[in-house]
Amino acid sequence: MPSSSTNEWAKAEKEIAQDQQLQAKITNEEFKIWKKTVPLLYDFIHTFALDHPSTIVRWLPKYQLVDNDTNVEVQLLLSSNTINSPENSLELASVTLPSTLVGKEGNGVLPADGIDTSNFKRLTKWKQNSVTNALKLSPDGSIALSFNGDGIIRGCNLTSDKVVDYKYHKQPGFALEWISNNNEKFLSGANDSQIALWQLEKPSTPIQLFKSHHGAINDISTSNANIFGSVSDDSTTQFHDLRVASVGDINPVIKQENKFIQNCIQFHPQINTFYATGGKDNVVSLYDLRNYKIPFRKLFGHNASIRQLEWDTFNPSTLVSCGLDSRILFWNLDNLEEDYTYPETSATANSETSKRKTQQSSKPDPCLKYVHGGHVGRINDFTIHPKIPNLFASVGDDRLLEIWEPKTLLVEEEDEEEEEEQAQEKEQEQEEEQEEAEGEERKEEESEQRKEDEKGEEKEKEKSSEAEVEAGAGKSSKDDDNDASSSKDVEMKD
Repeated sequence: MPSSSTNEWAKAEKEIAQDQQLQAKITNEEFKIWKKTVPLLYDFIHTFALDHPSTIVRWLPKYQLVDNDTNVEVQLLLSSNTINSPENSLELASVTLPSTLVGKEGNGVLPADGIDTSNFKRLTKWKQNSVTNALKLSPDGSIALSFNGDGIIRGCNLTSDKVVDYKYHKQPGFALEWISNNNEKFLSGANDSQIALWQLEKPSTPIQLFKSHHGAINDISTSNANIFGSVSDDSTTQFHDLRVASVGDINPVIKQENKFIQNCIQFHPQINTFYATGGKDNVVSLYDLRNYKIPFRKLFGHNASIRQLEWDTFNPSTLVSCGLDSRILFWNLDNLEEDYTYPETSATANSETSKRKTQQSSKPDPCLKYVHGGHVGRINDFTIHPKIPNLFASVGDDRLLEIWEPKTLLVEEEDEEEEEEQAQEKEQEQEEEQEEAEGEERKEEESEQRKEDEKGEEKEKEKSSEAEVEAGAGKSSKDDDNDASSSKDVEMKD
């Protein structure tokens, strides 16, 4: 006879399977909706089917016009993720796109429907002993560093094909970052809880180690040439100063405890004290390093853990986030001053709040600018082109490489949309106010009705009391008459 623990385990497995099926169904439905709205969402989108899922995609900065300036050839790095480790590789590929992307009169927009590989070419391949978890290009774009599942960091020179391995970490790593504006130094963080500072020309050993974390290092970001921040599975965000570390103090200058594990951190490209984090609470949090204990704003929109953050260098007020919900969200931080009520958490969901506040909290975040939902599986990576504005690429477990340019609206169209949104919000507010007013009227009517009912009940009670008094008085009179009659009978007998 199976034990109760076995039954509970089977029940839990069944519930997990049902949840996964439901999530897959929701994802497919969302993809169908997305596909119907593609012409409204994109100026350009093209999809390529890869042989294997790619864990990495990264634009190279250079591009060139081809075909009499009607097209532009761009290059990007991809990684293959196969079951057989010897087949894993890092690949340099080129794609031909319409030159309208760089402001030239080209051959128009490529179709969004269908999957094509005719203008996708593989140029160079570097073998990897294991899957590539992270990749960073040097500031000048000449060196590609890949952090692999075997803990080895592999540096590939994109101009000479020279390969150098940096060996120290004994466990897989996911965190890589070049020191700001420095092509000679970089940082690595692995599941061994350690962060290493490397000199590019000294692959044998790191020049500095940081061991203040007590969990896997999830991400690293540099504020300037001296300050870097890191997030870890130990639920802390830490900041180190390389100037202090160089004299022997490797403790963090700031250590912040987080309620949830943070998966990614990114400093703003222009404001050194401004940084963003994203984690397992499904929320993007914005911080000022001068007041790091509390985020000055939270961005709500993801339905699952956030795994990647990037700033758009062409538009520094735009932050892009990627989550395990198979969506890439674009945030316009110019709208930070707009009123917004955070959605209720499970801890406050049962508190007594007004209906209007609840409805306000369900409204989309005013900073949410755009959603890319073209993948039906987990998104592994996305990249923003460093030289061509508004050009993005993403890869996922669905084996798709998607390259797209979001819809660009004219100022007049944007104003019209804003006016329409404001009109809709005003109309909704008026409806809510009307509902509240009607609710108050109903309450007043119910209160008046209760008062009238109470008065009626009181009158009925008074009438009942009077009737009882009258009945009692009649009975007393009758008893007196009977007594008088009895007295007369006695006198006559006498």
